[in-house]
Amino acid sequence: ILGRTGLKVSELCLGTMNFGWKTDEQKSFAILDAYFEANGNFIQATGYCPAPAFTAASTTFSEEVVGRWWDSRAILRSQLVLATRLTLGRVPEGVPLAKFARDCVRQSLRRLKTTYLDLVVFEWTESLLPMRDLMEAFDGLVRSGLVRYIGAANFPVWRVADAIGRAYLRNHCRMEALQSDYSLMTRARFEPEAMSLTQEQRLGFLARSPLAGGFLARGKGLGERFVSSRHDWLEQRFGNGYGDAAQAAVTDVASRHEASSAHVALSWVLHNPAVTSAVIGVHSVAQLRELVPATSLRLSTTDVEQLDHATAIEEIRVNREITRNTASPGELVLQ
Repeated sequence: ILGRTGLKVSELCLGTMNFGWKTDEQKSFAILDAYFEANGNFIQATGYCPAPAFTAASTTFSEEVVGRWWDSRAILRSQLVLATRLTLGRVPEGVPLAKFARDCVRQSLRRLKTTYLDLVVFEWTESLLPMRDLMEAFDGLVRSGLVRYIGAANFPVWRVADAIGRAYLRNHCRMEALQSDYSLMTRARFEPEAMSLTQEQRLGFLARSPLAGGFLARGKGLGERFVSSRHDWLEQRFGNGYGDAAQAAVTDVASRHEASSAHVALSWVLHNPAVTSAVIGVHSVAQLRELVPATSLRLSTTDVEQLDHATAIEEIRVNREITRNTASPGELVLQ
C-alpha cells in the first residue's frame, strides 16, 4: 500500500526512462507485456517540461511509448497504476507555478493517453520555489482530478517536512510519497532522517536504482546481462574497499540461498518495511525475468545483519581536545 493512500502497487515498479530511446519500441512493448503478465501494475514514465528543442534526449519518449502500449492493449485503466516522474524547467515569467504545473501534467496525460495519473513524482529543482506556490500547485492538481496523488523525488528532507506542515495548515492536499536512490551502496540519503519521516508521516517510499546502477548485480554470470552504460562512472564511485565489501557480502549471502547477487541486493531493499516499491529499469525481457523472483526471496536475520554490517554508514568521529601549545603561549591547538 502506498503510504496512507490505500493505493495497491506492485513491489517492483517498472521504470521506463530508457523506453523509446535506449530501448526501442518493440522491445519496450515486450517488457511491458512481460511485466503485466507477471502481475505487475505499477509503471513509471519520465517527463520534462518544457521539453527541450533537441529531440535526442529522452524527455518525453517514455511517456509516449507507455501511452501507445496501453492504448494498444485491452487493459482496464483500473488495472494499472500509471505514474510519471516530472521535472519542471524554468517557469515562464508572469505565469503562476500552479498553471505551469497543470499545463505540464496535461501534456503528460496526452502522451500517456489517459485522463488522470495515479501519481506524479516531481523532481526537486529550484524552479519549484517558493514552497507556498508549490503547495498550491500540488493541491490544484489533485482537486482538479488530473492527479490522484503527488510524490517528491530527491527533495531535501527538511523541505518535505515543511511542505507537509504547510499543507496541514492550509488544508491542502499533501505529498504522499518520496522517491530517491536507495540500495546497499546508497543508504545515507534515506537513512535515518528520511526513513523516520516516511514512517511517522505515513509516506510511501519508492527506492530508485536498488541495484546501484547494476553494480550489485554482478557475479554468477550476470555481468553481461546487467551491463550498464554507466560502467566507468560506477567503477569510479563504488570501485573501492566499500564496494568490494558490499559485493563480497552479497555474493556470500547469494551462495547460501543459491540465488543471484541481483536477487539478494533487491531483496534487501524490499526487506525494509519503509520501502513501498523498488523502481527497476531493464533493457530486455530477460533482465525483467531475472529480477522478478527477488520478490519471493526471504532473507534471514543473519543475512540482513551481514549485509547491513558490510555496508554500514561509517561514523566519522572527531575528538576535539583543545590544548595549549606550550611553544606559543595563548595559541589554541585543535587535535
